[in-house]
Amino acid sequence: MKKKIAIVAAMFFAAAVIYGVIRLEMGSPEQQLARVIEKEASKAREAGAAVYLKDHTDFAWDKVYVFGPYTDPQTINAAVGYHWTDRHLSYDDANKIIVFCDKGKVVRYIVYSGPMSNNLYARPSSREEAAIWP
Repeated sequence: MKKKIAIVAAMFFAAAVIYGVIRLEMGSPEQQLARVIEKEASKAREAGAAVYLKDHTDFAWDKVYVFGPYTDPQTINAAVGYHWTDRHLSYDDANKIIVFCDKGKVVRYIVYSGPMSNNLYARPSSREEAAIWP
């Protein structure tokens, strides 16, 4: 009986390790989204086209904000209209912070390090107009 329990426990442990390794390799949904948009922006740069964020998101959002690196939490909170974060989200010159909101609440954010030539910093963009021009 102890041997069976040990085997079952070892199987659960192995499954947990395998799940953890796969999860690390794939990354969080935010990391996956950032990689997809960065990859599409690289392709779009060659084609002289834009990357429309709505085409690469599978969650509800109606407004997007883009903040530069080192943007302080107070600035982000003021822009989104409520206290959402207490921490700096980017400490790298190459990163932009893209914050997706739905009905006035943040639903997801990504740290984006791909090409972006247009100035999305000036104001929030709607779902229809949110595009990155690499």
